[in-house]
Amino acid sequence: MSMPIGGTGGFWIKSGEVQKAGSAARKVAEDIPGEVKTLYTPTDTAVAGLSGWQTATALDTCVEAWAKALKSLGGMVEGAGDAVITSAKGFDSKDEERKREFNGILPPTAGRR
Repeated sequence: MSMPIGGTGGFWIKSGEVQKAGSAARKVAEDIPGEVKTLYTPTDTAVAGLSGWQTATALDTCVEAWAKALKSLGGMVEGAGDAVITSAKGFDSKDEERKREFNGILPPTAGRR
């Protein structure tokens, strides 16, 4: 279903499309931990090649900080995806609620398809 926002001159929200966007965000969030793991092999190789150098420690510290930040980002993206999906479901719920309300006040043949 679609719902107009801002009156007739506004825009329409298609809850199915909104749910797809939320699901896409959740998919990105699910992919982040696997992508984070790909940071370690090249970093570990570089660290091993720079053994004894301060750069090795800095690289190791850097990758750990990035991994932590990316995992946090994944959690935020997941939360945003969940919120978008919940919002879309809320539109559907309100749309159905309004439909029932109108059906209760309109004559049996008015406005029904």
